[in-house]
Amino acid sequence: MADAYEAEMAAAVDAVMVDDPVQLADERRDMLDFNMALASIAIIIALATALSVILDAEIAEAFADRNDADQVVAISWQEPAYMPRHEECIDAGNGQEAGYEGYGIGYEPSLSIDSKGNLFVTAHKDLRWGGDGSPLPPPLGDDPGLWYACSEGDETSWDYWASWFWISNDGGTTWGHGDGFDPTPGNMLMANYLAGGSECLGDEGDISVDANDKVYYLDTTLEDNWWHIFSDGGNSYQMGSCQRMNTMAADDRPWVAAQGDGIIHYLGNSGTSPPECSGDSGRYWYYHSENGGNSFSQCYSMPGGWSTIASQRDGPYVFVVQEDADSATGTVHVRISDDYGRGTGPGPSDGSWQTPVIVGERMGNCPEGYPVVNTNEGGTVAVTWADCPGGDVGAWNMYFAISYDNGSIWESWNVTPFDSGINMYPFISISESDLVSIAFYGLDYGQGGAEDGYVSGKEWYLYAGALQSPHENDTWEFSIADPTPLHTVTDYEQSNSDVHALHDFFETVLSPDGTWLGIAYQQNLAQHPFENNEEQRYIKFVRGNLML
Repeated sequence: MADAYEAEMAAAVDAVMVDDPVQLADERRDMLDFNMALASIAIIIALATALSVILDAEIAEAFADRNDADQVVAISWQEPAYMPRHEECIDAGNGQEAGYEGYGIGYEPSLSIDSKGNLFVTAHKDLRWGGDGSPLPPPLGDDPGLWYACSEGDETSWDYWASWFWISNDGGTTWGHGDGFDPTPGNMLMANYLAGGSECLGDEGDISVDANDKVYYLDTTLEDNWWHIFSDGGNSYQMGSCQRMNTMAADDRPWVAAQGDGIIHYLGNSGTSPPECSGDSGRYWYYHSENGGNSFSQCYSMPGGWSTIASQRDGPYVFVVQEDADSATGTVHVRISDDYGRGTGPGPSDGSWQTPVIVGERMGNCPEGYPVVNTNEGGTVAVTWADCPGGDVGAWNMYFAISYDNGSIWESWNVTPFDSGINMYPFISISESDLVSIAFYGLDYGQGGAEDGYVSGKEWYLYAGALQSPHENDTWEFSIADPTPLHTVTDYEQSNSDVHALHDFFETVLSPDGTWLGIAYQQNLAQHPFENNEEQRYIKFVRGNLML
């Protein structure tokens, strides 16, 4: 068997061996040509691979450049304006800093805008600066006394009994007071509640505008709320005597949203479960009106921590964003109604409100760190919130989430502006073309190259930035909107880890045509005449033209 196998192998070798020199040369030339072809193919593949890597990098760089050009919107900031007092109420002896006597004292400003670009601002009055005494000592002052308004010699910063209500009909260039908000000279016992308007004693408020450009201004008295309605850009007061809202319990920090023809949403922070609704629980209660605030639904709780509300102006969607609980850690979730918030209370029904959707996590519990929601008519809804995993004076984070389909699908990412610092009370506005702005009170711990954290002498500033149609992991670029510091950290604040100097929030708007951003905010300066370790607080407005 072995001999036969060897014979076959020999025959096979003979079959492929060639003795003819000419034929052998031809075959060698063919083999060389084949090898050269293989080498050429290998070189081409290698060059193509290298070129692909280079092109990919160039394309990525070009794409990044295109993102910068198309998405990051530069802002040209205009000269800020202080909100004015009525000229007849200015009193150089009331304790205001020299040169600032003509400007309104307050904090936590709310801002809204109508379809024509008319602007509306309200702000919390300084309850400790309604005179040298207070009707509610000791919480607001050591000396019992009455509040005063527009009363020379009584050391008051108030012009009238209601909270501030300013309007601008020229895009924020000039400011005045709304119709019906004239001075109310005298003491609080002289308030005429039958006259309405500025006679209605209030504390702090919120403003919203419906699809017909009716302006709804809700002013809380803590015990309840007063309603004020305006038309014609705030130049026509639509009500008579002071109108109570008749909510279930004490309310602090009102949030109001308006849509359609007089559909009003009120989100009230009661902090307790009112006895009328003992089967429910929660600090926030939702009230619904379909008749311009003449009557409201009752008894619908929205359990959770700090919350805000926003609605489409024409469309049916309403959104509430909340911390899931008053807890050290947790989540941020959004409640959604696709039918104007209808169907709630007084029975045990959620109506058109859907199960909350989680949009992000909280690793800390910032002091009064409201998550904020806003929306437009095209189905875009966005949320932002601050987080403080390292405590009040540790390095804060800032997060942003957006949906382009009314909250069905969300993108969420970290947009923290500083390597280390505080980004407090971020607020969102959205244009109809999906341009989104974020503004916040910022304290960069790296000021002047320092690495020493929250220490006296560091300065707070107002920051803002805008992106066109942001998507996950897009980078925000923020700039200082007002070169004047809003506040400088004091020794007292450093030693007590007190970050509350600028209080609880502020607000922004985008113009109807999406070409400018408006911000109402607070600036502190000089010592408060009646409070230790506190400053005088002034309300300002700044406009930023968007470089589209």
